[in-house]
Amino acid sequence: MAKHNDLYICTKNNVMKQKNILYILSNGRVAAIDKKDGQMLWEVKLKQHGVSATSYAVGQICLEGDKLFVGVSGILLCLDSKDGSLKWKNELKGWGYSFVSMANAGMEANAAAVAASSAASAGMVASTT
Repeated sequence: MAKHNDLYICTKNNVMKQKNILYILSNGRVAAIDKKDGQMLWEVKLKQHGVSATSYAVGQICLEGDKLFVGVSGILLCLDSKDGSLKWKNELKGWGYSFVSMANAGMEANAAAVAASSAASAGMVASTT
């Protein structure tokens, strides 16, 4: 798989943000796809992280910054969005092996911070012209 270094941009807060990448979960695999040409940038087989090969038909993914959260078969994984490497794993002991649904409050906070920063920047530009 080819590397696309231009798909990651660095912000002034030194936070990596993905540009033109689509993350997918299907048939026991998670992958990053280049939205420009459909090329697969990286792929992870969930069975290498202990997810049963017979029970990963349904799952959910959620992206926050450089973390890609994957909930499948009663297991929660956190992958690095740049290369798919495992950051951590929680087997949710005692919860069974069902669908893992996620809601992410951090995304709302991030969106509000970006909106406030954009509004402040727009105000500074307007006052200097």
